[in-house]
Amino acid sequence: MKQNTFWRDASKAGAIIGAVGVVTSLLAMLLPSIAFVANLINFVATIYLLFYFTRQRAALYAKEGFSYTMSIGFMAGIAIFTGIIMGAYNIVASNFLFTEQVEQALQTIIATYSSMGAMDNNTLDSVQEISRMYLFSPIPVLLSNILSHILTFCFYGLFIAIGTKREADIFDSTVDTEDED
Repeated sequence: MKQNTFWRDASKAGAIIGAVGVVTSLLAMLLPSIAFVANLINFVATIYLLFYFTRQRAALYAKEGFSYTMSIGFMAGIAIFTGIIMGAYNIVASNFLFTEQVEQALQTIIATYSSMGAMDNNTLDSVQEISRMYLFSPIPVLLSNILSHILTFCFYGLFIAIGTKREADIFDSTVDTEDED
């Protein structure tokens, strides 16, 4: 039964962490003066919620134990759903909500490359076209968000799993023992 709840638990946790990420991202875009604080709140909340939800999941495995690998695997499952939610938000934000700000950031990057003199005009045009396609196309944005959240959460998981793993109950009487004849 515990295996049947893996994706349900991961999706619930991912939805909550994703919602926190969306709210803090919206705050950062609407009020640029508090962007640092919003990003810091998002970071701390993500770490805390990953620890909280993984510890809840580990409690289901009190008798058989919840290994380090199981902890990181659960956080990777959470990351998939968080990446979907954040990807959907980024698609809507870049295409509808904050199009001017995204376009302005892209123009700033291109102007910086141009002023460095490292690329000719044809290369700059190609970079601008590819960047625009990437920033405003739904599939690359969604896939990059999912992948980046998996990598980020697994990195956090290297440290969080130390506190969430559980050893098997050594006093459990239901453990099968071999009879030696």
